[in-house]
Amino acid sequence: MIKISGIVIISLLLIIFLKESKREFAFILSLAVSVILFVALINDFQGIISAISNLSNSVENISNYISLLVKILCISLLSQFVIDLCRDAGENALASQTEIASKILILVMTLPLFESVIEIITGLLK
Repeated sequence: MIKISGIVIISLLLIIFLKESKREFAFILSLAVSVILFVALINDFQGIISAISNLSNSVENISNYISLLVKILCISLLSQFVIDLCRDAGENALASQTEIASKILILVMTLPLFESVIEIITGLLK
């Protein structure tokens, strides 16, 4: 975390300095640092997914739901990354559209889960 904090603080200072004179270079630096941090954290994220996968394999009925949750988590993190980049570039409309699209995609992915819950509830009521 110390390395990440150091990279972010140095980059932030450079971006603040560049925003006044070369706004496009500030955005490119921000994008580059964001990608570097994202790539640096992928290994940690893969470890988390592996641990969750091992847990879900031990319980057969839950594996589909765990897989769905991991996909939703990935969509959420990736869309937040893109949304933040859009806002940093001053493209608030594009950021909002990306946010809406990611929410709709997550909703579509969770529909089978809602159907299962409704089936369980109706089965209990009978």
